[in-house]
Amino acid sequence: MFGLLTILLACATVVYALSYTEKRQLLLTTSFKLEGEKQKFTAFYLSAPATAFEVKFNVSSGTVKYSPWSAELFEDNQGYFEKRVNGTTVDKYQIWLFDVDNETVGHGIDTQYDVNQVWYLHIYNEDSSEKEVYIEVTKMWESQNYQDWI
Repeated sequence: MFGLLTILLACATVVYALSYTEKRQLLLTTSFKLEGEKQKFTAFYLSAPATAFEVKFNVSSGTVKYSPWSAELFEDNQGYFEKRVNGTTVDKYQIWLFDVDNETVGHGIDTQYDVNQVWYLHIYNEDSSEKEVYIEVTKMWESQNYQDWI
C-alpha cells in the first residue's frame, strides 16, 4: 500500500511539474561603446504575458553600473532623484543597483502594474577607459499546459 501511494504521489508531482512551462522571448540584443565616465540608456517594450525579465551583460573589461527602471520612474527624471538637504536645499542623486560585467541579472515584475510598458536600462561607466557593452534582454512567463496531460 505504501509503495502504491508513493508511486501515485510521484506521478502527481511529475504531472504538476510538466503542466507548467517557462516560456522565454528575446526582446533586445544590442551592443555599444561606452566612453569613460559616461552614461547611456537603452529601452525595450515589455508586453504581457510576463512575470520577469533578465538582462545578460558582456562587458569588454571591468564592470559597469546598471539600474533597470520602468518608464513611469525614468521618463520624468532620467534616472535622477531629488533629496532634501537641511530642509531647504534640493540635491539630485542617482541610484545604481548593480555592478555587472559578464553575467545575467534577473528581475521579477509586479504583473499588476509593470506589464505592457517601456523599460529603460540605465548604464554608467565610472572608469576613465572606454568599454564595449553587449546586452541581451529576455522576457519570461509561465504557461500552464492543461492539454498536455488531459
